[in-house]
Formats: sequence, C-alpha cells, structure tokens
Amino acid sequence: MKRFSVLILSLFLFSLALSPSLFAENLQIVMPRLIYIGDRVEIRYIFHSEANFIGERDSSPAAQISLRTDYSLFSAQKDDFTITQASLEKHGNEYTLNLTVIPWKTGFCQIPPFSLASLVAFSQNEQRVKNAPALVINISPIEVKSLVQKTGKTSFLPQANPLVLPGTTALLVLFAIFAIIIFSFLLYILLHLPKVVRLIENFSYLYSLKKNSRKTIKKITALQKESSASLSDKDFSEKLQHIIRDFLNKRFGRDFSSVTTRALYPIFIELGGGELGEHQENAVEKVISIFSRLDFVRFSENGILLSASENDGKSERDSLCEIALHLIEEFDDDSDFEEEKT
Repeated sequence: MKRFSVLILSLFLFSLALSPSLFAENLQIVMPRLIYIGDRVEIRYIFHSEANFIGERDSSPAAQISLRTDYSLFSAQKDDFTITQASLEKHGNEYTLNLTVIPWKTGFCQIPPFSLASLVAFSQNEQRVKNAPALVINISPIEVKSLVQKTGKTSFLPQANPLVLPGTTALLVLFAIFAIIIFSFLLYILLHLPKVVRLIENFSYLYSLKKNSRKTIKKITALQKESSASLSDKDFSEKLQHIIRDFLNKRFGRDFSSVTTRALYPIFIELGGGELGEHQENAVEKVISIFSRLDFVRFSENGILLSASENDGKSERDSLCEIALHLIEEFDDDSDFEEEKT
C-alpha cells in the first residue's frame, strides 16, 4: 500500500514537470504599494501560454503591442476606475499584460474578468485572433485607501494666498512701476490742466505753421517748373502773389487776399506789437518788394519779366521763386510774429 502511494505521487510530480505552463501560477505585480484615490497605479499581470496572442502578423519570440483602453468592458467601469494605458508583451511563452489604472473610489478596485483574445482583436480591428484560446484574465482586486484616513483631516483647508509662478516677480515689479508712472502722469495733468491745455494748443499751432510752410514751398516749386512752358508773365505773377497771400492768411490768421501792397507795412507793425525787429524788418521789406514787382507785371500794360540773358544768366521767374522760398524760411525762423487771437 505504501509503495502504491509512492508511485501515485511520483506520477503526479512527473506530470507537473511535463506541463509546467498548464499548471503554473499567474503572477500579479502592483505598484505603488499604498494606493489612494487619483493615484497612477501600474499593474503587471504575468502568465505563461504557448498560444500566440499577438496575432499572425508578429510571430517572433519577443514582441509587444499596444491595447486600446476604450474597450467596452473598461468603459463600463469609468465611475470606479480609468485605464489610461495598456499593452501586451511576449517573451517566448511568457506574457506580460501592462495596465495603467487610476482608481476613483475607496475600497477594493476590481477589474472584471475579460477575454484577452477579445481585447487583442478589438485593439487590432479584427474579428478574432486566429488560433488563440479564449484565455480569461482575472486580475485580483487592489485596495484603494482614503486620504481622509491617511491625513486625519475632515475639513477644508483655510484660504491661501495665490502662488506666484517662478520668473514672474520681475515682470510684476516692472508692471507696478509702469502703473505708478502712468498714474503720476495723469495726476500731474489733472493738477496742471490749464498749463497742459496751453502746451497742447501751442504745439498744435506750431504744427499748423510748419504744415502751411511745407504746402507753400511745394506750390512755389511746382509753379517754378510749369511756368516757363505754359504761363504768361502776368499769369505767373498772379499765381505767385496768390500763393504768398494764402501763406500769410494762414500764418497770421488775417485776410491778406485783398490787402494792397501799400497797406502791408502797417498790418505787420500791428502784428509785431507796434514795432519790428531787424529780422522782421528785413522779412517785411522782402514781402513788399516782391509784391511791388508782381503788381507792376500784372497791371502794367508793358510789364514783363526779365529773361535769363537780361538777368545775369537766371530768369526773373526763377529769382522771384527763390526770393519767395527764402521768405517762407525767414517767417518760420521768426517766433515774434504771433497769430492774432480773437
């Protein structure tokens, strides 16, 4: 009887040695050891099988495939856990199923048993994996602990000041300095509003004078270019005199369009405050001189302008245009004449 028992035991051990893959125990590794809600949990499920779960497209001894995480069985448990990554590795007859799980409830997180061949076929967009047995993966539950039990805190933390991102302190300081400068500038404007208004008015007035001078210079230059071919002396004289009168209108805010040449001097005396300086006197004399010459050409029956041969190699038209241009520059350089205020 004792020999028979020994024989039975020997046959049983021999059968285990012949088919280790059939009876080998599956291995499950979970990391980390302590798991809390929202933690990233790595599960490695190791088992042996002679079947090719990778599929016919890759029958090498070592291979790896990615598995889809939107498998219907996984999606149905989204309130309990979420599987973010999944893969299957093969090394000979040894397989490793890798799962990355995030639990959402305390207690024991249980992934329902599922067919590995079905998951692989779903991941590879196939109906089924050929020649693969219907192996069911049964993962042991993992315990998920509570943060409340760990920390012992059952109330909300007190309100904290907002954290400043690294590298933004210097930017905030610059922004504060810029804001202080702007505020100081606005405060100065409010406290010195009449002075600021006068400053703006003076700037606007000077800008209008410069603009008037630039336009007048362009008009005189254009007249100088076109006069020799298309205009008579009388037409040229009338246009040049009209350009200068228009300049004086805008420069002094007075109507010079109908002022005779004889009446120009008293008006400039009035604009100069009763007397004229040396520079002003020269400018006024040039205005009267050029107007007198233009009046003679316009209204005299035999009035003509001298040609280049009669005027030392330069036509009188060019000479009058150059005098008018210098006249504009002299008025711009003189700040004693002011626009009449009404």
